[in-house]
Amino acid sequence: MKIMYKVAAICMIILFSYNGHAQILTSNRQNHFDRYAADLPTPESELSKAFNVPEGRKVKLNFGDFAFNGIVTSSIKRYDNLYTVIVKSPDLNNTILAISKRINDDKTITYVGRIINDKYADGYVLKKDKNGSYAMNKIKTDALVEDY
Repeated sequence: MKIMYKVAAICMIILFSYNGHAQILTSNRQNHFDRYAADLPTPESELSKAFNVPEGRKVKLNFGDFAFNGIVTSSIKRYDNLYTVIVKSPDLNNTILAISKRINDDKTITYVGRIINDKYADGYVLKKDKNGSYAMNKIKTDALVEDY
């Protein structure tokens, strides 16, 4: 009878290790932004420029050595204090830049945003540092965007 428990325990260990191996994320997508820095300085003036362009028009935003040229596909005022702009860049294989601007109660402005393309394994997320400056920080999107 003790041998049955040992055999069952071994079978369970094999089953769990096989299942655990199946959960490892593998992706065949390549990185798109390898030639650009991990952190791109992002002036607020460039971010605000996107909100002044009407839908269907071209916009060029400069983030350090990286220039994002695209067409404003969506410009939405969700609430009195929340605006969102989506820019699609045909030059970067239809990469999307999404930026939201929130006007806080004290009239300061907070931006959030991402540069992402579901065909590639990397992108950027907009972050504000402790000094109050914005920068686009490189991220791995493999965990965010699933392959179908």
